Amino acid sequence: MFWIKQILRFTIVAVFLLLFVWVAVTFFVWVKSAEPSNTSTLFNIRSNVHWLKTDGILKFSFSPSRTMSVRVLSNGIFESQPLDDQPVNYAIEYQLLDTKGTVIYKGTYHHAAKAASNDFQQQVKQIIENREALAVASGQSFYLNREELQQATTITLKLIPENAQLKGVVVRVHAQTSNSITDPAKAWLKRPTEWRERMTNYHTIGENALTNEEKYNSVMLDWQKLAPQGVPNIDFRADLLYESLPYNVLNHDFSTQLDLDSLFISEQLSASFRVYEHTEYSLSHPENADLIFVWHDLRQLDAPKQLTPEMLSNTQSKLSNLPAGLVTISSNSPTSIRVFGNGVDPIVPLHSYYYMLNAQTPVYYQVSPESDIALEWRAPIGSTISVGLYSNNKLIKHYAFTATAEQALYDRLITETTERQTLPTAQKRYLAIPNSVNQIKIEAEDAMVKLQARSPTFNYLSHRCESICNPENPTYQGIDAWFSQKADNHYLFHTQKQIVSVRLFEAPPEVPEFLPQYRSKDLNQLLPVSDIALVPIEQVYFDNSVPKMEFEYRQIAKSELFKLGEATNYPSSVIVKQKRKPMLFEVSLNSLQVEALANTQALFINQGLPRTVRKIRLYKVAKATPLTVAVSDNNLQPNALVVKVFSTDSQDKITVATTLDSTKVLTPSDEYTILAKHFVLHPNTAQMRMFFNPSHTELYEYPSITLPLFQDLTSPNTITLRFSHDVWISVLEEHEQPDATLNWWQNETP
Repeated sequence: MFWIKQILRFTIVAVFLLLFVWVAVTFFVWVKSAEPSNTSTLFNIRSNVHWLKTDGILKFSFSPSRTMSVRVLSNGIFESQPLDDQPVNYAIEYQLLDTKGTVIYKGTYHHAAKAASNDFQQQVKQIIENREALAVASGQSFYLNREELQQATTITLKLIPENAQLKGVVVRVHAQTSNSITDPAKAWLKRPTEWRERMTNYHTIGENALTNEEKYNSVMLDWQKLAPQGVPNIDFRADLLYESLPYNVLNHDFSTQLDLDSLFISEQLSASFRVYEHTEYSLSHPENADLIFVWHDLRQLDAPKQLTPEMLSNTQSKLSNLPAGLVTISSNSPTSIRVFGNGVDPIVPLHSYYYMLNAQTPVYYQVSPESDIALEWRAPIGSTISVGLYSNNKLIKHYAFTATAEQALYDRLITETTERQTLPTAQKRYLAIPNSVNQIKIEAEDAMVKLQARSPTFNYLSHRCESICNPENPTYQGIDAWFSQKADNHYLFHTQKQIVSVRLFEAPPEVPEFLPQYRSKDLNQLLPVSDIALVPIEQVYFDNSVPKMEFEYRQIAKSELFKLGEATNYPSSVIVKQKRKPMLFEVSLNSLQVEALANTQALFINQGLPRTVRKIRLYKVAKATPLTVAVSDNNLQPNALVVKVFSTDSQDKITVATTLDSTKVLTPSDEYTILAKHFVLHPNTAQMRMFFNPSHTELYEYPSITLPLFQDLTSPNTITLRFSHDVWISVLEEHEQPDATLNWWQNETP
């Protein structure tokens, strides 16, 4: 009996001990898995959300091999703040589908959320659909782990309403990916969505076209936002990729703060936006706003012009029939304005994010050896920015830079309260990373810094249009040269509220101190087939020189032709355009006979003013045939090379690849030359040029390409050009001083 009692006592104690251990372990796991309830109060977060409906589904696709888990975030929406403080109930029905669309699993997740209170002025509001401020319930979430996602490629969501007070429910869906930068299989997912789309469209062989260095230089993302399938107007460009959701969302109370979509203008801060042809711009502003609008020609052929908007009401006006260019907005007093293209699409400025450094908080980056970096900072004049290059925590090289920039007139800092503040103009230094360096440390007592990186051999693609390529048009999507890097200690800056947003505006082009001088390269030894064309004379508005060279012409009437006297020191020459072959020919005025003008369509003479066309020499380049041209003649390096492209046929587009053979300096430089570029030239069929060629009387002119040769190059040797079609070209050198000995066909302008 004694032993039975002992065994029973021991069993009871063991059961209690096991129960205590189980409760302790469960509590520890629960505590470790909990997320902070106030993670997002550090920032005002704006995020695209999507309505979840009862009569339809939202579908999100993901990669099961690369997805660790899926997180579904949701918020209940109210027309106004509910009077009671009772929980709001709603449910989300979700289904997991495989590649064939078969339902693998079906489940329902119930939520009970309270509407956010107004305590401490932290009212939760969100911009939904028509931009009205609506009351929002505290965020809810549920997770699906990797075991549930093994066979699934798609998740669908559907709303099951349980409360009549709800106006609706909005959701966001994120896929968790590995943050290991040494895992090539998952590095691709760490790239921004837009970058991946561009690369997939550009490289037909997809990810295999990328090197490991390019992958490891990517931005590291723990949670990647998913876009729903089949929902129009999806645009994540304005989202923060490092969202600190899901529980409490602190946003903006627009009754006391500035509207983030408005452009703030003051005596210290101006704004700007690009204008495109055939686009009308609607302006929304306060009554009696003292705004000044100036149009700028980005090519600087026309002088800036002050605009007078057409007033529709006291607070509404419009700008229409504007040529492509840039419009700047300034004012002598603080005000704000909203601009819409075609009355619908708001003008969205660019944003950039900086780490705010102080004496206690440096920033660390992990970089790929033999890549190039661009360090950008904004700091008070005289501040010092120190950069250390490390190899496995061992200092290899150290640089120090001094800030010298004045206050920016267009860029502005956006504070947590959405206030706009002035800040210094951005300064940059470029540096090639040595092979042994894999870490960078940046220190400053008071500076905002941003680091971008690229592989020196990375493809760069740009579009060229006659006026301005509209980036909203998917036809003109290029591949950027630089990609912003995420710091290793990003979370520290996040928790200390030392990540700042800067809104960027384009400044109008400045008038250069010296007018660039151009001369055409002699390609006779490389391209034996050449001919002559007539092109319009184009001068920048601040060039006061009057064209009156012997190879510059003006159109003249037949009746006036033989009344002209010898008005120049060079022989008078006449270019005749006629209906029969040869369609275009040149003859001296003294030897021209009246009988030769029977079929004349137009006459041009190199006398008098104004001279509107000039004669140039063009060379023919065969399709896909490399053309290698020496960069410098007579050891005089130009500031840039300009390639003018013409075609005898109207092509949809012409692609051009340029490769510069040169070495770069290994020390920091404030300029950066991209050695390999790709261009897509888009035609303007209205731009025809007269051609002396007997087989082709007219040429189609394409936008020219300017290739700067900056001071980061050491003795550039040659440049190689490849064209996708048979073209006629002229290659120009840009210099600061004119050449004293030029042939007529060398003296050109771009």
